[in-house]
Amino acid sequence: MQTNTTGAFRRRSALALTLAPILSGGLALGAHAQTATPVAPQASTEEPGDTIIVTALKTSQRLIDVPAPVTALSANTLTEQNLTNIRDYFNRIPGLQYSGQAVHSLSLRGITTGGATNPTLAVLVDDVPFGSATANGDTDIPDFDPAILSRIEVLRGPQGTLYGAASLGGIIKYVTQDPSTTQFTGRVEAGVSTVAHGGQGNSLRGSLNVPLIKDRVALAVSGFYRRDPAWVDNTDSNTGQFLANANHQRQWGGRAALLLRPVDNLTITLSAIRQRLRTENSGLVDFKSDTDFNSVNADPYSVTRVLGQPSRSQFDVYSARAVLDLGKVQVTSVTGWNVNESVPYQDLTSIFGGLLGRYYPGLSSVFLTNSHRATRFSQELRLSGNSTALDWMLGGFYSVEHANISQTMLLMNASGSLIDTPYVGAGPSTYRELAAFGTVTGHLAPGLDLQVGGRYAHNKQDNLSTVATTGVAQYIFGFSSSEEHRTSESPFTWLVSPSWHITRDVMVYARVANGYRPGGTNTLADGVPGTYRSDRVVNYEAGAKGSVLEGKLDFDLSVFQIDWSRIQLQNTSANELTFTTNGAKARSRGVELAGTVRPWTGGAISGNATFTDAVLTQALPAATDGGSALVGAKGDRLPNSARFTANIGLDQKVRLGEGINGSLSVNYAWTGKRPGDFLNSLAAAGRERQMLPSYGQLDVRAGVALDAGWSVNIFARNLTDERAVLYAINRNGTTAPYGRYIPPRTVGVQFAGSF
Repeated sequence: MQTNTTGAFRRRSALALTLAPILSGGLALGAHAQTATPVAPQASTEEPGDTIIVTALKTSQRLIDVPAPVTALSANTLTEQNLTNIRDYFNRIPGLQYSGQAVHSLSLRGITTGGATNPTLAVLVDDVPFGSATANGDTDIPDFDPAILSRIEVLRGPQGTLYGAASLGGIIKYVTQDPSTTQFTGRVEAGVSTVAHGGQGNSLRGSLNVPLIKDRVALAVSGFYRRDPAWVDNTDSNTGQFLANANHQRQWGGRAALLLRPVDNLTITLSAIRQRLRTENSGLVDFKSDTDFNSVNADPYSVTRVLGQPSRSQFDVYSARAVLDLGKVQVTSVTGWNVNESVPYQDLTSIFGGLLGRYYPGLSSVFLTNSHRATRFSQELRLSGNSTALDWMLGGFYSVEHANISQTMLLMNASGSLIDTPYVGAGPSTYRELAAFGTVTGHLAPGLDLQVGGRYAHNKQDNLSTVATTGVAQYIFGFSSSEEHRTSESPFTWLVSPSWHITRDVMVYARVANGYRPGGTNTLADGVPGTYRSDRVVNYEAGAKGSVLEGKLDFDLSVFQIDWSRIQLQNTSANELTFTTNGAKARSRGVELAGTVRPWTGGAISGNATFTDAVLTQALPAATDGGSALVGAKGDRLPNSARFTANIGLDQKVRLGEGINGSLSVNYAWTGKRPGDFLNSLAAAGRERQMLPSYGQLDVRAGVALDAGWSVNIFARNLTDERAVLYAINRNGTTAPYGRYIPPRTVGVQFAGSF
């Protein structure tokens, strides 16, 4: 039996358990360079003429000089509206899809096949790759608290040339704030919130910037503690014990950064981020049937599941960035080391309790720990320069990942004591990548540019699979075994992008680029292929962006088609072994339109609309050798992609009196119907593929700020208390359908002071 939860031991185990502007006050097509000023286009009251600088393409550029779609949201907006997890704001970012808490559950522009395959979206922290390029690392979404961030940037479309593997759909970059060598500043924030049908939460944040030596050395530190309100009720399916508001979750962590400028043309930034998460019980709910999302045990915020499913996770990110300015040439070195670890518990009593209870007297509960730990070291060195004729960048990159995904089955008696651990599986792996990349932008004529780039990479993977079974478990999950596999490949990625500045502030561009995910190996078994290959995408895109009417109207338009070949699929064999295989072709095409109008002083209206049509262009392959297959016909939609999403936001700032300013933000986000994962042929009989209902979410914020630096914000998320399904899973057939709802109406207040 297979599960699709984060941390499950995949492919190596014989036990197969198996941003356009739309965020009022801070979401934009591009990000500013070192400030928290809202950026355009967005629902913002910033005056026209502000210069917006973005760094998504590894160089500082004005937003309207970047020949690619970039979205950003500021840390200020995240805290003001208490948007602390990506599931709170993903539907405000054009093309971004969310279907679970692991990085492989995120995708852009419909580029996903569901399941736990290698990620299609790369995550970075200040240009340091975070997590793993493969599913072996099974990295959780970091969800860094806004206390340690400056902004979040989202770059849509494949970015294989600059960012390498696992960026088929695009990238998400968490950008932290650089220390200031000139100003002593600080900030404190405190908040409380309450959720309908549930309990209360609270948060506390603080930051401090200290210039240790003026213009030469500065230290910035920040920290936070947050306890999110719980609302899911939990009933023990064995004893009937009831616990209200069971899905407690608390997080804490911080960041320290030291900036050194020993000479005027050399800047070194050392940074350390640590974040911890503890969860009591799951926020997932069980559905009565595959498509009955509105009646779950008579209450959509209720789950019949054994109590006590805690989990813990941690993230550590360390980096050293050095920039040497030699005038016509700039040298940049980025060194990174990150660790991510998660140990969730999964209740399998309903699946194995009856069978194992025959052989283990006194058995009450069966749990599985799905733990993973991944470490990654990376080093990038690049040179860049510019002249009147051309801009160029040349770089080298090295990365090594060590990951271990393990499962341990725990048999417990009624008092909670351990009876036995009949199954233990482990899958340590190593992934190494060495690459060289470069881009050249030629200035062919006034306003007319042509950018070309390429990246050659070589990667190696070493994977070890071990399974230890005892007693009756040997006849259920197979006998103890150990296997080692090695693979290597040398992919090449490229991009071509002409652009034309019609005026200084209006640009049109085209972009053709590709990306890939690395291949890998599977545990050898009947009906399971020994290896799977990398898959590739090619993106064809045209766009226009700019600011007109003296800055009163900003716009961004992109039209794209992505062709996807040899798509990677997570499947399940006849003996319940999870594996990855290649199959079929797909494509995603769409239109992304966004704009902001500032019709009156202090006010702005922003909006965006995204249409995405992501479908199979070839039927998924049929099962062979007595195995199983995913069911998908030509024309079937890819998982979790809504054809239509939209946002509209209003932001208004008013002067209430001497030294007092007021603000009001309203945002409505619409998410259309989305299909669930492709069904496995073993589970297809008697089941139908899920179609998640469309929903809208209304968020409101009002605030008062004093010129002296103090402010208070009152927010309401999901004001209409929409009971909408965030994602749902029924692909395996061995477990009941389950999923997650968006949080009910959440109301809170945030107090902040700056000095």
